[in-house]
Amino acid sequence: MLKDQWYRVKDKAKLITPALLIYPERVKQNIESMIAISGDVNRLIPHVKTYKMSAVVKLQMSYGIKEFKCATLGELQMLISCRVKHILFAIQPTREKLIRILEAQKQYPEISFSTLVDNEDSLTLFSNLAETQNQKINLWLDINNGMNRTGVVTKSAPELYMKIYNDHNISAKGIHVYDGHIRPKNLQQRIDQCNIDFQPVMELIAEIQNLGGEVPEKITGGSPSFYPHALNKSNRLSPGTTLLWDLGYQNIWSESPFVHAAILAVRLISKPNTNLMCFDLGHKAVACEMPLPRVEIIGLEGALHKGQSEEHLIVEHKDANNYKVGDLFYAIPYHICPTVAKYNKAYTVVKEELDGVWNIEARDYQQEI
Repeated sequence: MLKDQWYRVKDKAKLITPALLIYPERVKQNIESMIAISGDVNRLIPHVKTYKMSAVVKLQMSYGIKEFKCATLGELQMLISCRVKHILFAIQPTREKLIRILEAQKQYPEISFSTLVDNEDSLTLFSNLAETQNQKINLWLDINNGMNRTGVVTKSAPELYMKIYNDHNISAKGIHVYDGHIRPKNLQQRIDQCNIDFQPVMELIAEIQNLGGEVPEKITGGSPSFYPHALNKSNRLSPGTTLLWDLGYQNIWSESPFVHAAILAVRLISKPNTNLMCFDLGHKAVACEMPLPRVEIIGLEGALHKGQSEEHLIVEHKDANNYKVGDLFYAIPYHICPTVAKYNKAYTVVKEELDGVWNIEARDYQQEI
């Protein structure tokens, strides 16, 4: 059990469980740690996918962070509503989504919009759409430096980048590298692996320059590789989970300065058999893409998580206890990003008091621009 019971809520009766709780003071602490690691607030272009809340965006803006990444149209609209300086749509858009981005670019000229590309067919599509709408598209070349999810491999990248660079409908902003595959728990090993995997990217930039191109900026990494990339002062940095933090990344980066700023409140709803406890924490209330356990229930750290269905989590707890049906528990998710997306709102907690709610506006994938 955590010694510092920062997560507690005094008026438990007001909580309808399962509930997502956000602790604004701890979010601020995480923002300050992000800035301290980056060394310059202007290096940061955080991803909003973790929290999807304008309240968290505005907190960051109050610290001077003005540029953000997103991956859905709902997140894009949320960032527009916050009037941020620059929005990077950090997933290669389909034709339908690019049209929406171009509409937003025309409607909100005070905001800079950009997106990613990793293949010639998409580049041709983007260029043709831009010309049809008499607009220019800001593009980053998305690089695959080992994660093998999206991006172009470095050996094929110079030719594609030069096509971006020489296209009169396109403004080449630089390169984008997400290396979420780099997850050694030892910090030095993570730094070393990050540098090894990034070396081909540096060689790529040199080759582009030899071909007469320019690479204005490099946007690098996510949360696990945030610190390693921060050591390269020329890199832009795009962490996301650092705002709320979770057990998954805590297990990878145990010495990080980030603190848990989001937690789930759940209740014991049944004791169906000896040593068995059932909580109202099913698939619908916590990210379920990984094996059990998907949360750590504070006070039941050694319990066995036996099964989970849509509304229920079954836990085997053999230690003697006086727990009763209706008791409130707190659970820290292993993966906070898709957990937040399951809720419409989050309770905010300040000094153990319920302080209000923050709407999770960007849950809607189909939101109109």
